Amino acid sequence: VPLLGLPTGFSPNGDGHNDVLYVRWAAIKTMNLKIYNRWGQLVFETSDQNIGWDGTYNGQPQPIEAYAYVLNVSFIDGSAQLLKGNITLLR
Repeated sequence: VPLLGLPTGFSPNGDGHNDVLYVRWAAIKTMNLKIYNRWGQLVFETSDQNIGWDGTYNGQPQPIEAYAYVLNVSFIDGSAQLLKGNITLLR
């Protein structure tokens, strides 16, 4: 059964809880996640379900704010889903 989820926020503060933003999935064949800052600059991109965003860009911690995302997924049953929204980075 295709299943997809992305948290609405995360806190990369080094406490070992919710430090990395991952796409949560079931039955995903391919995916592409892009995250943009408020100026539209791409700060993170991955097509690997096991690689998440740690809240940095070019090795620098990014500020607390809402970031826009675009998540494009295809599932093993042939269906696809495009999600767009915001993720809040908290520290």
